[in-house]
Amino acid sequence: MSSSSSLSSTTTVVLQANVETNTENYNKQYLCLFYVITAGMLDEDMGSDEQEIIEMIHLIIDVDQKQTVALYRQYVRPIYVDVLNDEYKEKSGIDAELVFSSELDLNEALRKFDSFLHEHCLHPDLGIKLTLVCENCLHLRQCLHPESVKKSITCLPSYYWSYFDLRFEFEHMYKTCERNNLNSMLEKLNISPISESDYCMRLIKHMELIVYQMLNDGHHFEKLERIMTNLQQGICTLEDNIEESTVIRARGLPWQCTDQDVAKFFRGLDIEKYVNV
Repeated sequence: MSSSSSLSSTTTVVLQANVETNTENYNKQYLCLFYVITAGMLDEDMGSDEQEIIEMIHLIIDVDQKQTVALYRQYVRPIYVDVLNDEYKEKSGIDAELVFSSELDLNEALRKFDSFLHEHCLHPDLGIKLTLVCENCLHLRQCLHPESVKKSITCLPSYYWSYFDLRFEFEHMYKTCERNNLNSMLEKLNISPISESDYCMRLIKHMELIVYQMLNDGHHFEKLERIMTNLQQGICTLEDNIEESTVIRARGLPWQCTDQDVAKFFRGLDIEKYVNV
């Protein structure tokens, strides 16, 4: 059964299949494709300018049935941005009026989606196997988690702390070492891009096409990426071998700054066990 309902002008829910609520449903696997855009840079640079999230889409797929269960789209009202320039609006295809008139800030948007999962028996707290799938690490590690810290959102639901990286899964499935994006993945799979003016909606639909093709080709999503919830404390010694890519130099830290303060600042990124602050 397919049904569509708009909860408000800034939250749209499309239910495309019934979800069984019996105990057999608890053994099923659901993939939740997740895409956000911010009020700043897009594509590979998203999150690097620390702009706020203004649109967020979750698309849930029943892996066993290979069908889309629901699409949940939200416009999120920013706190520190009051205008989107014409160049950005043209590239993103976003309706600025819907963004700035949204009744949802980021915390409210997250709560609302969490309630939706409970109402439709799709929440991991109910024993459901639901895992996020992101195009890359930016959506969670560089956008959602850092912004949550800045806005004192302390209780992100558990499903935002792990995810499947679609690029890694694609490389593992098709044995390619190239650095892929959604367009190159579509091209390799001989899938035609869809025509959609809204940037966020277009890319989540492209992800959907890619995931379905991977499932049809027999892929199992198993390489789970986890975001650290706690700092693993330790002290560096001369015998420890630490890769250069894991070391940063931070200047200007307050004298009373603790290792936990540093970990909070970098939330979303994994900090190596041996850290000397």
